[in-house]
Amino acid sequence: MFVHNALDLLRFEHAVIRLRFSIAMEILDRDPELGLSLLRETHNFVVKWHAMIEDKYVFPAFGDKAKPFSNDHLLIDKYGTNSISQGRKDWIQRYVKIVLDHNLNEERELFIMPVDQGSWNKILEEIRRYPDYTKITGMRVEP
Repeated sequence: MFVHNALDLLRFEHAVIRLRFSIAMEILDRDPELGLSLLRETHNFVVKWHAMIEDKYVFPAFGDKAKPFSNDHLLIDKYGTNSISQGRKDWIQRYVKIVLDHNLNEERELFIMPVDQGSWNKILEEIRRYPDYTKITGMRVEP
C-alpha cells in the first residue's frame, strides 16, 4: 500500500476530494442531478469520514494549532449541506473553494509536523468499517 501513515492518508484523501469536486463541477451544468449527486456523496465523505478522522485521531496531536481547522469542519458541514440541498451553483462554487482552501492550509500548516503513529491501526480499522470507502477513494485496505 502506498499510504503508510495518517498524514499520507489525509493527503491522498485531499487529492480524491479535489478530483471528485472537479468532476462534479464539470458535470453540474450538463446534468445537474448527476452533478449534485456526486457533490452530495463527496460532501458526506468529507464530513462523515475525512473530517471526523482528522478531529478524532490527528488534530489532537497538534494541540491549539489545529483548533481553527477543527472549527472549519463545522462551517464546511453546515455550508456544504445547505449549498448542495439548495442546488445554488454560486453557493456550491464557494463551498468547494472553502473545502479546497481548508485542505491546502492543513497541508501547509499542520501536515508538515510529525504525528503519532499510534492511531494508524485504529484508522485502518475504521476504514474497513466505513461503507463505500473503496468506492469513493479507489483504495482498498486488506483485512
